[in-house]
Amino acid sequence: MKRFLLILALMPKASFADTLHVLIGPPSIGQGGSNPVSIPPASPVDWQFTYVTDSQREWLVSLVPGLLWGQRFYAGGFYAALGGGLLVTSSGPGVGVDHAYGYESSPFLKSFRYQVEYRQVIGVGNYGWQFPYTFRMGLSYAL
Repeated sequence: MKRFLLILALMPKASFADTLHVLIGPPSIGQGGSNPVSIPPASPVDWQFTYVTDSQREWLVSLVPGLLWGQRFYAGGFYAALGGGLLVTSSGPGVGVDHAYGYESSPFLKSFRYQVEYRQVIGVGNYGWQFPYTFRMGLSYAL
C-alpha cells in the first residue's frame, strides 16, 4: 500500500485546470441546414455550456445536441473530443455518439480563452437516424 501511495505522489500532475466553456452559435437539429443565430442570442437553443475537468473529461449541456459526456485530446490549442449521451433532435429525444473539433486561444485576462468548436452527433431518435451538429464560439474560464 505504501508503494502505491508513493507512486501516486510521484506522478506528474496535469497542467490543465477545470474550465467552464460558454459557447453560442447556430445548431442544426438534423433536418436540413443550421438555423441562423438569434441576435441577441436570447434563444436557449443557441447556447452550450461545457465543463471540462483537469483530466480532460467533458460534460456538455445544451438543448441541441443534448446532454453529452466524453474525453478531450489536446495538441497545442487544438483539440478533438469523443463521447456520447442523450441527444435532442427534430424527432424527439434519442441516444448517440459525438465528436468535436475545436481551438482554444492562449489565455488572456489570466483565466479567459476564446474558443471555436464544431460538434457532430450521430444518433437514433424516435423516427430513425439523426445527425445534429453545431458550430459555436465563445469563451472559456479556468476555475
